[in-house]
Amino acid sequence: MKSIQYYQFQFRHRIDLREYLKKYYSLEFNDHNGTYVCTTDSNLSIHMDGKYENTWVRADATSSPKNEFGVYLKYGTVIDWESIKSDCSVVKAIQIVTENKKSLPDYKTVHYKKLESLFTKTATRFRYSRLPEVVDYLKSRGVDHTSYAQAFNIGSPKSYYSLVSDLITAKTTASHIIDLLSDLFIVRRPLNYEYLPFVPSAIVPVYDKTGDFIGFHGRRVSPGKSQRYYNTGFLRDRAKDILYGEDKSDIVDAIGKKQQLILTKGIFDFFACYQSGYYQVLSSLNKGISVQQFDRVVKYSVSEIVVGYTASKERETILGLMHQSLGKVELALIDDAQDIDDAVKSGISLSEIVSKAFKNMKATESGLIAAANKTRKARMDTLTELGQTFLVPETDLEALIQTSKRSPRKIKNFLLEEGKKGISVVKTGNFIRFPKLFITDTVLNGFGAELRTLLFLLIKTKGGQRPINYTQSPLRDDLDLSQSVLIGHINKLKLSGYLLVKTKRKRTVVFRYYPSTIKFG
Repeated sequence: MKSIQYYQFQFRHRIDLREYLKKYYSLEFNDHNGTYVCTTDSNLSIHMDGKYENTWVRADATSSPKNEFGVYLKYGTVIDWESIKSDCSVVKAIQIVTENKKSLPDYKTVHYKKLESLFTKTATRFRYSRLPEVVDYLKSRGVDHTSYAQAFNIGSPKSYYSLVSDLITAKTTASHIIDLLSDLFIVRRPLNYEYLPFVPSAIVPVYDKTGDFIGFHGRRVSPGKSQRYYNTGFLRDRAKDILYGEDKSDIVDAIGKKQQLILTKGIFDFFACYQSGYYQVLSSLNKGISVQQFDRVVKYSVSEIVVGYTASKERETILGLMHQSLGKVELALIDDAQDIDDAVKSGISLSEIVSKAFKNMKATESGLIAAANKTRKARMDTLTELGQTFLVPETDLEALIQTSKRSPRKIKNFLLEEGKKGISVVKTGNFIRFPKLFITDTVLNGFGAELRTLLFLLIKTKGGQRPINYTQSPLRDDLDLSQSVLIGHINKLKLSGYLLVKTKRKRTVVFRYYPSTIKFG
């Protein structure tokens, strides 16, 4: 979840407030001695200078200092404006602005451009001032960084005041540099891991796919009792959205050219691949992979994905996610317990590691289902990230099931339409949650009337929170199906891995679902 602080910063500096208020509120502003004043409301103006440029201000607020949601009425960002005008919370205002932003042109404030420039200069200074112990550590990890250090700015933080001194120019004083660095989450005495720690560590600057700066990712060379890896600044908010390396054109080109993607967990595995000529590599900079990151991975036009995660929990999670992309790509898991960089350092060639991975595992449908559902705990791990989902009202689904006995296509069309609406926030009623991939995957075309049975059982389990005890006779009556037809539906759902049925005494049947296929609200 991105923090409100992140949205406040991004929206303040990446949305032209004049354009926003003109487009959505029909407000025009004219320049009056360096301040933009509203033509129809002289009490309203927009700051144009300094850290708080692009901020609306009211010279005389006639109402209370804050609204009922705690937002100031005298000044603020576009989020505060929407919170006041729409009489809603800041969280709801963020949703409104996010949607509105899609129709606005790209924009960067002067302050944001200064931060971009300083971020790059800071990363370069860290590269030039690499500490000897960091260089030794990189060598110990088998990273021969000399040939590509400039492209990735692999460096280490030395001291705060030496950094400030190096960045001072004729136009930027020390106090100005200190203010700018604080916006990059670099301060003299950091209070938490949100800020860059000035300790011996190997660090890299991280950008998103569009090249916008995010923060620094680092690894302490002598962690002791402290946290080994850290993400600073807004990278802490966006760590589950970012794939390290996506901003590099040579990497994106290599992925497209070779139709292959090597997915690693950390930067050292990443650089072990890159320095060996395997440029088709991205890193999640996390333990395992999030649904958001996986959604980005499967958008690449590749025929092979090589996964460099070694922990069993991480492997099972990605296998569960891969279930949505069966038949589209071939998945291979690195068979070694060693991380990629350790394996390469021990003398094993990367080409041998990759070829062995494909030899040892083919991503067949049955293999993926078995691995993803090895234990109930492993299955539930795939639910920790909801990803992109949509909600369907239980009442609508119940009505559809009652009227679709002879029209399986009716259910498919209904789900397609609901998915296009993209409902994510609902205030009242009971709902069933579906992943958007559900409606684009082969499952929708693979089932006909059986889908009606599956959805009916989904409703009866109240969102899958508990199993449902059902005798076959009431189930037949509720669905108005003959015994042979119902058995056929259940058998197909069981064989496909979407339904688990256990028969107990008194002909009671327990129905459960495989959550790698359907996610519950």
